[in-house]
Amino acid sequence: MDKLRQYETFSSVEKMDEHISKVLSHFELSKNERELLWLLSGHSVKFVGVSFLKLDSMAKALEVSKKTIQRALKSLSDLGIIKRIRTIRPVRGGFGASLTLICPVELTTREEATEPAPERSQEQSGSKETFSFKAFSKDIKYIRQQEIDYSFLTEFVPSEFIRVVKPFVSPEEAYSLWGKAQVCAKRYAPAVMDIIEPAVRAFKASVTAYKFNRIKKSFGAYFWGSLSGVFAYEQRKEVKYCNELAKLYPK
Repeated sequence: MDKLRQYETFSSVEKMDEHISKVLSHFELSKNERELLWLLSGHSVKFVGVSFLKLDSMAKALEVSKKTIQRALKSLSDLGIIKRIRTIRPVRGGFGASLTLICPVELTTREEATEPAPERSQEQSGSKETFSFKAFSKDIKYIRQQEIDYSFLTEFVPSEFIRVVKPFVSPEEAYSLWGKAQVCAKRYAPAVMDIIEPAVRAFKASVTAYKFNRIKKSFGAYFWGSLSGVFAYEQRKEVKYCNELAKLYPK
C-alpha cells in the first residue's frame, strides 16, 4: 500500500480541501459533478488526493446511474480537476483497480484578446443589439473576484445550519461544509429525511475537537468523519424504527 503514496497529489488534507473549495468557486460545475468531487475528497484521506472508490460505489452513494457517474468523471477529467489511473496487478499482471486522483490544477484566468471593433455600416447600426458572450465572460471573472456574504446562501444552505456555522466560518466555507453534509447523508443515511440536525451535531463536535486540539489532520477531514458517524447512527435508528412499525402493522 505504501507504493500508492507516489500518487499523492497534496501534502495534507487541509490543502486538498482548500483547493477543492477554490475549484468549486472557479468552475461552473453541475450538481452531480460537485457532489462527486466532494465524495471523492472524502475518500482521499489515507493517501491524500487518491480515491479507490469504484463506479458502483460512487453511483450508489449519489443515488445516480453509472452512466451519470461516468459522464461526471469525464467532465471533471476534461477540466483537469481529476485524473483516472488504472493500476497493474504486481503478481498476475493485467489491470487492477482504478484510482481517481484529485489534481492540483492551476486556477488562472486568461484575459480576452482585445481586437479593434470593425466599423458598423448604417444598415448594421439599425439592427437589433446582439448579446456579447465575451463581455459576459469578463463580467463573470469580475464576479468571481468579489466577496459574498451569507445572504447569498439562503437558496442553497438551510438557515438553521447557517445560524450555527456563521460565527466560525466564511460564507464560502459554509457552502462547502453543507455540500459535504449532503454527499455524506446520501452515502450513509439514505433513509433519513431531515439531515440538518445531524449535520449541526457533527459541526459542533468538530468545532469542539478543534478547540481542544484533538484534530490531527484538518478540520474538513474531521468534519467528514463526524458526519459519517452521525449519519450512520441516524440510519440505524431509522431502519430500526421502520422495522418496529412493520411488526406492529404487518401487511
